[in-house]
Amino acid sequence: MTSKQLSLLAVLAAFCAAGRAVTGVGLLFLQPTMFLVEITGFVFGARAGFFVGAATPLVSNFFMGQGPWTPWQMLSWGLVGASGGLLKVLFPRAGNGLLTVACFCWGYLYGALMDLWHWSVFVRPLTLKTYFLTWLAGFGFDSLRALGNLLFCAALGQQTKKILEYFHRKMVVEYVEGL
Repeated sequence: MTSKQLSLLAVLAAFCAAGRAVTGVGLLFLQPTMFLVEITGFVFGARAGFFVGAATPLVSNFFMGQGPWTPWQMLSWGLVGASGGLLKVLFPRAGNGLLTVACFCWGYLYGALMDLWHWSVFVRPLTLKTYFLTWLAGFGFDSLRALGNLLFCAALGQQTKKILEYFHRKMVVEYVEGL
């Protein structure tokens, strides 16, 4: 990875963290970040998507509150970005529709992963029934997050993808010319 690529990914991670920190306090479901992490993974690959995703809660939690949940958030957000890279491998010409569906699904998957952390730390006994009840308790928030992801990706996903693809092409050309 070149220094320009790393710089761009750091800026994307900072942008995601800022979007999460600014909107995350009062409007938990209207965070213009998860779709950007997904599209970053789609355009730049799974490793880059994981990096941007994992850095997002690490940085934003300095403003929202660090805690033992932060590594779980980093893993979950990182998986969002990595899944974008996987979508690119499986569906290289995927349009905004598939990315929007993936972002919608990640609204629920992210909640299920974070519920796993909550369940394993705070709930006893650890049974499938208690996990299901934990998941059910957060289903409303997960639904709002999924809806927010759907709205942001549907409205801004195509243009965001075009912008990131432009920068990706530009960096690839500069890298090849430097060889």
